[in-house]
Amino acid sequence: MQKFLSLKVKCDFQTSEFLMAELAAADFDTFIETENGFEACLLLADFDKGATLEILSKYKLTENQYQFDEIAQQNWNAQWESNFEPVIINEQLRITAPFHTSEPSFLHELIIQPKTSFGTGHHETTASILEMMLSIDFKDKKVFDYGSGTGILAILAKKLGAREVIANDIDDWAAVNINENIGLNQVSGINFIHGDLNAIADTDFDIILANINRNVLQASMGQMASCLKKEGQIIISGFYESDLNVLQDSIEQAGLLVRTHLSKNNWCAAVLSLR
Repeated sequence: MQKFLSLKVKCDFQTSEFLMAELAAADFDTFIETENGFEACLLLADFDKGATLEILSKYKLTENQYQFDEIAQQNWNAQWESNFEPVIINEQLRITAPFHTSEPSFLHELIIQPKTSFGTGHHETTASILEMMLSIDFKDKKVFDYGSGTGILAILAKKLGAREVIANDIDDWAAVNINENIGLNQVSGINFIHGDLNAIADTDFDIILANINRNVLQASMGQMASCLKKEGQIIISGFYESDLNVLQDSIEQAGLLVRTHLSKNNWCAAVLSLR
C-alpha cells in the first residue's frame, strides 16, 4: 500500500493562498481548507523535506504552525471526505464534493473537486462573495472571474444565467481544476485564460468577481474598473474588514465607490460600481 504524507498548516487566508500554490509546485496534490489554515497531502515517495521546509520558512512559519504525519492511502481518503462537509449558502446554494449525494431541494447545487485550489466555499471570503452573488442579477450578463482558482465563482455565475464567463489564473493547476469542475457541473460558456490581468483583452464586462488578497486587489483596481461597463459591478473579497479602509484610496482613484459590503468573522466582501 502506498504511503502518503500529510502537512497541517496554521496560517491566515492570505498566506494560505500563496503557500498552497507553492506547495502544489512541490508535488503536494490535495488540499483541504480548515478553520485555521489548511491540510495538504502528497505521496511519501515524492516528499522533499528540504524543499518543503524552505517554502514554509519563506512565509516565516514557526515549527508550532505546521505538522508532518505519515498516513496510509485509505486513511487519507477517509479523513479528506470526513473533513469536507457540504456548504449551505442562504438555504439556496449547496456546495459539495463529488462523493456527496445530491440534494435536489436546493435551488442551486455546485460540485467542487478541491485538489490544489483554494475556493470550496468553506472560507468566509468565498462564502461571502457567493452570498452576494445570489442577490445579483446575472441573467444574460458577461462576467469575468479574476483569479478563478477552483472556478467556483465562474460556475455559479453560469448557473445564475450569465451569457458568457471569462476566468483567469496565473497558476498551472487552476486550468486543470476549473476544467474538471466545469465538467462535474455540466456547464458551458466558460473560457479560461492562463495568465494575469494583462492577458484579458475584453473591456465590456457587466460583472467582475475577484476573490483575491488585498495587495492584488489594490494593485488591480484601476485595470478592473477599465474593464467594466458603465452600469457594471465589481464584487471583491479576500481581505479583512479593517482592510476595506486601506482599499478605499485605490477604489476612489479608480473612479469606483462601495455600494455595500458584508462581513463574516472579520473577513469582508464588497460590491463596487463606477461613480
